[in-house]
Amino acid sequence: MELDQLFLQRHAVLYDLWLDGFWKTVPEELMRQRPHPQVNSIAWNLWHLTRVEDAGLNRFVVDRPQILDEGDWMQRMNVPWRHHGSGMNFSEVDDLDQRIDLPALRLYSRAVRARTQEIVTRIDQVDLDAELQSEHVRVVVIDEGLAHSQAAMLSDWYTGWPRGKCLMNFGLTHPFQHVGEMGVIASLLGIVFE
Repeated sequence: MELDQLFLQRHAVLYDLWLDGFWKTVPEELMRQRPHPQVNSIAWNLWHLTRVEDAGLNRFVVDRPQILDEGDWMQRMNVPWRHHGSGMNFSEVDDLDQRIDLPALRLYSRAVRARTQEIVTRIDQVDLDAELQSEHVRVVVIDEGLAHSQAAMLSDWYTGWPRGKCLMNFGLTHPFQHVGEMGVIASLLGIVFE
């Protein structure tokens, strides 16, 4: 199996089984709840993993504009932040939970998924061994606002990552990590998946 086929197969499982399962099963009011003072909500996780995929693949793998910037998504989702949420305190998470337009978030997620599929079908045109250079990472993380003010260290963290690592981490590893987190949150909220 080729890399693009393997990636797209796992990405389809992520969206068609897991993420759609949350959208179909968890009522909107429960998506916005944090069932414990030290955990995020399902809504925050869905927003965060989508922002990371959008920025990570578009800006670090293929160096093109984010979906966020191609459809007035911040206004549509009623979210004033460009960053991807790492470093947010729980007060900020609560603010996001109350304000975010969940149907718009779901549409944004679908648009990001479509772009990711487009990127991966042309992945043979990308040098996956090329490492992220510090200046480009700084521009994306700091100047373009990918990082929350409390997460500016991500600029140092991402510098030197090969594009292939960005593809796999931001497109698969990271979102599957949050799927597990959302599963725990859902169980704490009393959600039963069939």
